[in-house]
Amino acid sequence: MTVSAAPPNNPSVETPQGKLRGRASIKQAASLVPRSVWPLLAFLVLFAVGGVIRPNLITVESLIGTATFAIILAIASFGQTIAVIQAGIDLSVPNTIGFSALSFLGLVGPLGPAGAFVGALATGAVIGFFNGIVVSKLGLTPIVTTIAMNGLLFGVILLVFNFSELTAIPEFIVAITSAKVSFLGLEMAAVLPLGLALMVVLQLLLSFTGWGRSLFVVGSAAEAARLGGLPVDRIRVGGYVLSGVLAAFAGIVIVGYYQQASATMGAGYLLSSVAAVVVGGASIFGGRGSVVGTVGGALVLAQVSTLVTVLNLGANIQQLIYGVIILVVISLYGRQGRG
Repeated sequence: MTVSAAPPNNPSVETPQGKLRGRASIKQAASLVPRSVWPLLAFLVLFAVGGVIRPNLITVESLIGTATFAIILAIASFGQTIAVIQAGIDLSVPNTIGFSALSFLGLVGPLGPAGAFVGALATGAVIGFFNGIVVSKLGLTPIVTTIAMNGLLFGVILLVFNFSELTAIPEFIVAITSAKVSFLGLEMAAVLPLGLALMVVLQLLLSFTGWGRSLFVVGSAAEAARLGGLPVDRIRVGGYVLSGVLAAFAGIVIVGYYQQASATMGAGYLLSSVAAVVVGGASIFGGRGSVVGTVGGALVLAQVSTLVTVLNLGANIQQLIYGVIILVVISLYGRQGRG
């Protein structure tokens, strides 16, 4: 009888089982990294790419400039983050920004800067309240409800405001947005520490309050939350109200930083606010997200904008890239869901 010898153990030949174990190890290691860290790593890679293309971009001044653009986008996207976490979306952000900013300028005369500030935030809250009521009580989908509200607001903007009269920007808004301040030994626009402070407050709200945690529960399993006794409709309405208030605040910040306002001042934030949220690690299907991640996503988009400018590709290409980013990220989430 012939006994066949066992094949020698060759460590250089990788078996299919070994490959699977290797992939599993990589996925496990990747899962240990917080989602909000990935967009920061992507930003650093893009920042290095920018330095390769044009070495003078690798400076502290360039980094601060990109971060300033990013924090303004992040502030405009914070409300979108709240809406997405609860499995919604707020496509009325662009014209909530415009309407609230113009309302602020229009109210400065009769109410003074402080009264105008409160009044503008109140307009955002009312817009968000109507969005929330229609979505939660009437059952319309968030995308239809909020895009309709966006169109309605644009019509109101064109009918109500006399733009030639809305040119005076209160000094205190300029002081907290575009004025230069020293922070951590570096000179920067005041909007940068302002946005970071707002990020910290909102992240604490989401992570350490019952209402904030309930947003995630409603976003991941609304029916289970309802059966568990959570007031799902009230939570959703509150989420849209906060989204509206944050969009209104973004409008005031944008007016203060750029020191001008127009009917279309919020138009650029329709796609970019969604892109910042999903690049920042939020699931477009709800139940996951953070404002820290949104800041990271905004940094990525800001660096993309810088590269588009450096390469002289134009604003249309920038919007195309944003759209591709959203499609890719949503497709990846869809594959994970099926897996």
